[in-house]
Amino acid sequence: MPSKSQILKVMNAAHAVYLATMSENGPRVRALVNLRRRWAYPIPSLMARTDDFTVYLTTSKASDKIAEITADPRVSVYYSRPLLYRGVLLSGRAEVLESAALKQALWSNDWRIYWPDGYSNPDYVVVRLKPSEIRGWWGSKPFTFEGP
Repeated sequence: MPSKSQILKVMNAAHAVYLATMSENGPRVRALVNLRRRWAYPIPSLMARTDDFTVYLTTSKASDKIAEITADPRVSVYYSRPLLYRGVLLSGRAEVLESAALKQALWSNDWRIYWPDGYSNPDYVVVRLKPSEIRGWWGSKPFTFEGP
């Protein structure tokens, strides 16, 4: 079974994070930017890595993701390093947050194409997941993480 630091290493290095929500027609999965990637998001990664397994995502308040999370906050996210045969699934209840300080801490100027006026745009929101379950694949074996 992988250690906490090994799991965090996968989360920090994955190119994308896959978010699963529930829609009226069933599950929906989509890729989002991995804010934990220090080399891609140097400023947001400082905040995104502060709470161990807590996951932060940013998106549009008007998106289907937010409508689905509002209707059913149970979500899963998946990080993978396929060439290393490693994957981490975190599940729990998501929260949609509009804290100005949090939005600023997770902001990337690359997103001005979506929100030209920056992190103060009311359509820009943060999704936070504090997982209640962590499991995945490590090499050829499944694991469930039970540690602190």
